[in-house]
Amino acid sequence: MLLHLALPVLLAAPAPPGPSPAWPLATELLIGADAAANAPPDFKRQLVKHRERLMAGIRDAAAADKGGRDAAAHRAAAARAGRQIAAAIRGRRPFADVAYEAGGLVHETAVAALLAAGPTDAAELSRAPDRARFLGYTATPFADPESLAGGASLSPGAPPRAVYDAAVSTATRLFAWIWKAAGGDASIAQKLPESRGPYPLRGD
Repeated sequence: MLLHLALPVLLAAPAPPGPSPAWPLATELLIGADAAANAPPDFKRQLVKHRERLMAGIRDAAAADKGGRDAAAHRAAAARAGRQIAAAIRGRRPFADVAYEAGGLVHETAVAALLAAGPTDAAELSRAPDRARFLGYTATPFADPESLAGGASLSPGAPPRAVYDAAVSTATRLFAWIWKAAGGDASIAQKLPESRGPYPLRGD
């Protein structure tokens, strides 16, 4: 009898939420490499020099992320990371550490874009880097990082390639903000304006 009484309650209970969408790790690592491609040149050189630390930061952030946060929370985390990385550079922290923290920022922007677009097939996400593009720097490239973290807006159901481009572009824009805030030359933002983009990342 108790089983029969409990059955309607179980049927009425909402289904547990499914797992959050996730990038294939190889694709998320490509987001990091592509984000560095149009970063301020001096910062890009450091990220390339410490590429393994950048990739390790992405891997570790992805492994530690158990889901449960929404896109806004990931955008906020990316903005906080941007401020912390700029402070670390000003404080003359080793660039190996800076690159590692930049990897965590990349993960946050990547997941924020994916959550904004909604569930997508993993195979399609793996193909998303094909013909990848940098959308360009906004008209206010050195606005606060909170604004930049949410700048590449996406509608639910956006195609995977658009999601990939948004993730890359948001991270690149934050890299420029970081370098400028740390006292570096970020004039590349004027050379690659959003108004003239998007800019192919693979030369096609």
